Amino acid sequence: MFPTRHLLPLAALAAVLSYAVPSSAETIIDEWPNVKAPPPPELKSVRLDPKTTALILIDLIKQTCNDQRRPRCVGSIPKIEKLLAAARASGVTVIYTLFPSPSPATFPNPVIGDYVPALAPKGDEPVVTSFVDKFINGDKDTGLQKLLKDKGITTVVPVGATSHNGVLFTSVGAAFRGFNVIVPVDGMSGNNAYEDQAAAYTLTSSIVYKVTLTSIDMIKFQ
Repeated sequence: MFPTRHLLPLAALAAVLSYAVPSSAETIIDEWPNVKAPPPPELKSVRLDPKTTALILIDLIKQTCNDQRRPRCVGSIPKIEKLLAAARASGVTVIYTLFPSPSPATFPNPVIGDYVPALAPKGDEPVVTSFVDKFINGDKDTGLQKLLKDKGITTVVPVGATSHNGVLFTSVGAAFRGFNVIVPVDGMSGNNAYEDQAAAYTLTSSIVYKVTLTSIDMIKFQ
């Protein structure tokens, strides 16, 4: 027979657990309608040394940066074009990225000629191919870090598509590798405003990765 003296501790433990664990614990999905967006992060003016700065254009190809697929991306093109012209005029290193097709049978692998015409590369500007983090593709190094280091680059300015994938992951990857990261919020575009907001919040709220948010009009090359 189970000793009576053991029943009291068990009863006490059961009582504590009944208070410690809610019967129907809420998740973020349950809380979704009541979540309030935090205040917007502050945009800061920046002055960049052209010799140590690289502008990285991320996946701005016609197949996905168009009015049907991603109108927010189309809207960002004139501003990115302005930044690209200023960067080239100042001697800033310009680097392009592409992504491998997730389904080559239905979506052929993009090539550099697929870039939107206003932002097409000139001369021998390098191209890196990877999915969302342009520093690594699967378990393989893309060579982007070495390319930047060999050119003496200490600051990167990622622009392009998508804010919540290519720009976000490449920015974090760059910061993790010791680069200063400057992200123009009007140079990144997701599928909707929420994705852009989420990316901006994530980039500025991280304790580990320090990223400066700015706008293209607030960037000066000295």
